[in-house]
Amino acid sequence: MLGLTRQRKYPTFTALTKLLNSMIITHLELETNQLVSLHQFYTHQLGLAILQQTATQITFQLGWSKLTFRQTNQPVAPYHFAINIPLYSLEQYELWYDVPYIDTVSPGCRIANFPDWKARASYFRDPAGNLVEFIERKDAGYTKGYFQGISEIGLVADDVTTLAASLLDDYPVSLFAKSQPRTDFTVLGDDYGLFILAQTNRPWLFTNIPASSGYCRVEFTDQYGLWRSSYTNQATQLEVVH
Repeated sequence: MLGLTRQRKYPTFTALTKLLNSMIITHLELETNQLVSLHQFYTHQLGLAILQQTATQITFQLGWSKLTFRQTNQPVAPYHFAINIPLYSLEQYELWYDVPYIDTVSPGCRIANFPDWKARASYFRDPAGNLVEFIERKDAGYTKGYFQGISEIGLVADDVTTLAASLLDDYPVSLFAKSQPRTDFTVLGDDYGLFILAQTNRPWLFTNIPASSGYCRVEFTDQYGLWRSSYTNQATQLEVVH
């Protein structure tokens, strides 16, 4: 299971704190052994601006989020993350963005409907095999740009129930109201930011890609900037902004 240790500056999170705060993923850091290919893909295929680049990592601007890939020489299991996009734009994005979309509910169908989530989504894989999702959410509000921000990151654990309990205790997040928790799949957060907790080896939706744990660092906050928090598979930190 992903390791959870903590350094907490804020002692407890009340139910009111969790109710009032939406989760905004401000920075997602992932590993790759294909840094050059990802550089070309995210700049040329998705048109993302580069914020910072070195020989060993690159950071893109993605709506309100930053997306960083850092180089490793070790094998890296595919990640899954999602990007909020404007409503009623999936069909247009398929024309604009020449990426390898995958079939969803049936052969040739690239758009999946999620009535319970009030959402529609399309999926594609980047050159490193990561499963990336464009998702429209009726309850995520209006976005001016092409991308609102990163709204999901998959976190993988042998024991999903234990990981969910730890995150709920350590962070101002709640169970996602539109998804029922299960022993192999649980969702925390809201329409602006979600932790997708998947059991090890559970295939990601519409694929045969087994979920596998790997390095991941997530920085997130609330829409009011009252707190900032970070999570990795080694440690967690929380800072409350006064």
